[in-house]
Amino acid sequence: MKSKYYTIILTLSLLCASCSDFLTEEPISDLTAGSFWKTDKDAEVGIVAIYSAFSKAISPGMWDWGELRADNYIPHDKDAFDQKEMIYNNIQVDNQAALWTNLYSVISRANAAIKYIPRITMTPNKKNNLQAEAYALRAWAYFYCVRVWGDVPLYTEPIEEISQGIYRERTDKNIIFQEVILPDLEKAYYLIDKTSTVRTRINVATICALTMDVNAWLHDYEKVVSTMKEKVQILNKRNWGLSALTPETFAKDWRAIFIEDNQAETPIEVIFKLAYDQLGNGENQSINYFASSQPRVFLSDKIKGMYGILDKRFGSTQWEDIGEGKTQLKKKFWPDGTIFVGTGRVYSDNDLVLYRYADIVLLYAEALNALDRTPEAITELNRTRTRSGENPFYASDFVSSDEILDAILEERQKEFVGEGKRWFDLVRCNRWQEVMEPINGMNDERKVLFPIHRDHINQNLNLKQNPGY
Repeated sequence: MKSKYYTIILTLSLLCASCSDFLTEEPISDLTAGSFWKTDKDAEVGIVAIYSAFSKAISPGMWDWGELRADNYIPHDKDAFDQKEMIYNNIQVDNQAALWTNLYSVISRANAAIKYIPRITMTPNKKNNLQAEAYALRAWAYFYCVRVWGDVPLYTEPIEEISQGIYRERTDKNIIFQEVILPDLEKAYYLIDKTSTVRTRINVATICALTMDVNAWLHDYEKVVSTMKEKVQILNKRNWGLSALTPETFAKDWRAIFIEDNQAETPIEVIFKLAYDQLGNGENQSINYFASSQPRVFLSDKIKGMYGILDKRFGSTQWEDIGEGKTQLKKKFWPDGTIFVGTGRVYSDNDLVLYRYADIVLLYAEALNALDRTPEAITELNRTRTRSGENPFYASDFVSSDEILDAILEERQKEFVGEGKRWFDLVRCNRWQEVMEPINGMNDERKVLFPIHRDHINQNLNLKQNPGY
């Protein structure tokens, strides 16, 4: 179901509440933030503006930052210059993926919402929910920033005067985690309506999944486990969980997880998805990577060869062979009738799934394994493995926790191909060199991070480029 709130976003560039092109390249209205935030309708519109910026950041950013640097793809022979740089570990400072503009637009708009919504008269429940959304989206944007670039400039107040300091130095990523990301997620969890299962807006399951993801990135696996035990299990009572797929129904129902308007899914596996509508908030541009007449990338032989003969995720369930050994990851996300051809581009209004319950399950397995709770880790690993038709693992199949981690990462790779996870998994688990050096020669730790785009460096002389670029 497309969300009606996107229809009003086109007039709202004012909500960046910033004087600076550094935070956003969008035009700024003459209406100041302080004069805008007056009513509950203003507050709703302000939150919609944050989602709009996040949508622009994630499509195509999700693929650029979380997918293309890993081992799932090979580039198209033509017209895939930026993608070739990422796949071949040769990212240049003018690569479009090195821009953080849209993420800082999210942050800027969230800062304004966090400042002004508490001052607006409205029902407590609505006020709490809107604040929760702003906190969670700010945390999410910063989480992307620190994973992609490391230390980044920190803004927690809307920039409304030059004296506030527009062009700032980079802040240590650990400070951002401890003083912004984690506290924002705690505030969001406290404020959010625990009963809502609307999946195109931040919900309690989204906050839990993001919290587990952040703590896994920090290797705080005790926190991952406690979030699962204390918070996520409560969600199960509200019908969140793995979709009830079986090997017999998998081929028919697997793609249904990703299809628009699949709100009747039982249990609810899709936790959060970004809604796109070419008539409203814009197009899902990610289809250009996989399913256009000239896709930017194809599936690698490695990922195609990973699926066992029993695995129902293999082949026709997810992808389409187009000849000459080239395979598009198309069927998993884009059923027939959802692809549009415009002037010089191909696009879709299909929603973009960012978290599924399967992600929670496998992050939990990773954490249990790290804490030497081997039987439990294997049980969680088997939950997605066996529903695809594969035989379960047993403790006797492994001789070390490292082997179990490898199995978890392989399961995540097969389960989440095309969902923006693989590169971050390799970095989080320190497998990036082991996996990528034989493929593209990647052995320089400095290149784990993206370069800061030269436009940002030229705008803000306080910024220092990441080493190695």
